Amino acid sequence: MQKYAMKMKINVFSESIDVLNYDVLTLGFFSDERPPRGYCGLVDWRLNGMISNLIAKGNIEGAFMEKVLISPNLRIPSSKILLIGLGDIAHLTYEKLYTAGHTISKTLSEIKCDDFAFEIPGTGRCDLDVSKMATTLISGFFDFLAENSRLSNGHIPTCVLGEEDHLAEIILGMHKFKVDVKKRAKIDITEIKNQNRDKEFFRGL
Repeated sequence: MQKYAMKMKINVFSESIDVLNYDVLTLGFFSDERPPRGYCGLVDWRLNGMISNLIAKGNIEGAFMEKVLISPNLRIPSSKILLIGLGDIAHLTYEKLYTAGHTISKTLSEIKCDDFAFEIPGTGRCDLDVSKMATTLISGFFDFLAENSRLSNGHIPTCVLGEEDHLAEIILGMHKFKVDVKKRAKIDITEIKNQNRDKEFFRGL
């Protein structure tokens, strides 16, 4: 039996943010989406427009690799929200998603957070293939951990959030990533069935 120096557990789910209880919920936001859309738009709605107000005041803008940590003030279960700027969604590339994954991993490590969830940003709103978007972002996330030996001491639970309409493609992308790194790490992937969704909100986006 092959012994792996690195291990990673990936949970993929489409739960509502109202039941997600993580220390840090990480979301992408784009400089050409006003108001924010996707999960960032949903969180903005739950926070009574807090993110939109920060954008309107010029405090944040969604520039590529802009990082903002905000408190939801108990309006959602997660303790903190980490926003990662991705520039214009019209110019989103796989390379930018890889960099975003690497940056998310590095930032969570810097703030010593092992209890987190992050989305695959921009799914269904750009011309990129969703499964490849998922593979690319998780690859960037993994590579930072591997470079810094953070996968050598057992499983690090990695929770990936996806809209239900794209969940199958995201899971496909995770399995493609598993194949890509099969000689480097043991990857366990679990799909967690949703209990409480925000379907009506996403239908309006």
